[in-house]
Amino acid sequence: MTYAEAMIQLTRLRSLLTAGGDDSVYNGEDRKLIEALSLSELGKPVRQCNCHDRYTDAVMEIYQTLKKRGTMAADQNYKLRPGVLIWIGTDVYTNSNLTDEVAAAYLETHPEDRGKFERIPSDYRSPAEQELAEKAAASKAKRAKKNNLTEEA
Repeated sequence: MTYAEAMIQLTRLRSLLTAGGDDSVYNGEDRKLIEALSLSELGKPVRQCNCHDRYTDAVMEIYQTLKKRGTMAADQNYKLRPGVLIWIGTDVYTNSNLTDEVAAAYLETHPEDRGKFERIPSDYRSPAEQELAEKAAASKAKRAKKNNLTEEA
């Protein structure tokens, strides 16, 4: 499911709610959709309780998360391990509100916390790794230039 399709479905589900809306407005397919989106986008199942608005709460939470994030979780390059929180100043981040930009900035300042992430882009390099790669590339270029000069002589 794409981001646009998910937002259309969530908007439809939200429109079913009345002023005092409860879960009785959702049919079996709607509930399965809500459960699937909750797991994939929030990383947690719909609350298991006897209250009459748990699916309604889940719809609202998923909608707000997707609206804030602007993309589906599957589209994200960074994913925290289950139960992990990261702090940047006074802001706390979980998978539900973590963006790629925030994750990249966090790892740039805390490369030792790479283990907190379940998914990191394959081409990601910490600042130390980046510096080593740049030095290696510069050294290789210098050797190549030196070899070209000795061949010409």
